[in-house]
Amino acid sequence: MPSSLIQDLGLISIVLLIGFILRNRITLLQKLFIPVSIITGLLGLLLGTNGLEILPFSDQIGSYPGIMIAFLFGSLPFTFDIQKDKSKEFKRNTVQIGGASIIILLLQWGAGLLFGLTILSWLFPGIHSSFGAILATGFFGGHGTAAAIGESFAANLQWEEAQSLAMTSATVGIFSATMGGVIMVQWGIKRKHTSFIKNFKELPNSYKTGLIEPKDQKSIGKATFSNIAIDPLLMHLMLVILVGFTGIFLTNITKPYLSGYSIAAFSFAFIVGLLLKAALSKLKLMMYFDPKLMSRICGLFADLIVIFGIASIKTAVVVKFAGPLLLIFALGIVLAIFLFQFMGTRLFSSYWFEKSIFLWGMSLGVTAIGIALLRMVDPEAKSETLPVFALGYIGVTPFEVLCLVFFPILASQGFQWHFTLGCLFGGIFLYILIKKFNKTYKVS
Repeated sequence: MPSSLIQDLGLISIVLLIGFILRNRITLLQKLFIPVSIITGLLGLLLGTNGLEILPFSDQIGSYPGIMIAFLFGSLPFTFDIQKDKSKEFKRNTVQIGGASIIILLLQWGAGLLFGLTILSWLFPGIHSSFGAILATGFFGGHGTAAAIGESFAANLQWEEAQSLAMTSATVGIFSATMGGVIMVQWGIKRKHTSFIKNFKELPNSYKTGLIEPKDQKSIGKATFSNIAIDPLLMHLMLVILVGFTGIFLTNITKPYLSGYSIAAFSFAFIVGLLLKAALSKLKLMMYFDPKLMSRICGLFADLIVIFGIASIKTAVVVKFAGPLLLIFALGIVLAIFLFQFMGTRLFSSYWFEKSIFLWGMSLGVTAIGIALLRMVDPEAKSETLPVFALGYIGVTPFEVLCLVFFPILASQGFQWHFTLGCLFGGIFLYILIKKFNKTYKVS
């Protein structure tokens, strides 16, 4: 494994450089705002062992995303430092965006599974009964969740093809988030739905080229440890690796006691991260771990998961399931457009377009794409979307983790329909609750 990892990292670093040059030079890629990690992953897929076999990637390449997802989730608790805001408006906005995120999550799970259990099962007899889960795990979850669910489905449902299908779903989701998001932004500006940007040409050039001019460059973190003692970046990175490996260790030691089932390593890693952060805060040591630097480490693992996840997609599996994949992707995009138009204007009391475009990018791709789309329409962060999302997402994470952990176990016992209907009715019920909350919770 170690020599294979070094070899694969060396090869992928070459492809990454080529991917960045292509993004920096090709106008079409700039206009579509395709992330370099996606370009790199696709090049790795094309040139690697599942494509033209030019790059000699090891046979371990497909296992990296499942390991790295534990580090990503383990770092998440350290990436934000919520400042308590006592204003009623802030609390209202937090409930709205957090609730909207949970509704999107539940409806992606519910609609995808319902579509899979009915239409896809009828059109494609013999298709796996959990095929509909590919929608939420790829779109809302992204490549990290795709890696995690692939491992969990293989362990609990003996469905080895799930990871390649989920990785494909995540890739299509990111393309839909970026290209569809740009179209949505242009539409919003034209229809005068945006509050701050009135012309698409006002966007900074760095969004296209990927290079930030010196006058606009900002620090990625603080030096909280003395270099004489230890490098600050190394200390932050080691903490994340400690949490991630603890999650992997707990998964391995608990599996024999769960009758053949397993709790995903990323779930344990997230819980361990929360507990460790609480302990460090109690000991007044959290001040030495910078959230911005932790965010960059989290972003590093996120990009590597995307790159290796796409590069390791088994093209034969994608071709085999091309029909049902296309149909479920179409369902997911239609659902996203419906929620953007219907839910955004009804749930958000202020800046509905800015918050909706952020949730579009986040729920189809990753949070980074949501942030990029938000910056297009709110470059000075006047809508305060990110602060309320940071707080509101605390309520989303338990739902997301519970779905990822318990669905494979419930599905293995034949409870797909129970889970499906629970998600659908849960999403609708939560929408009604937030509508009532908006009427009763008055902001002076």
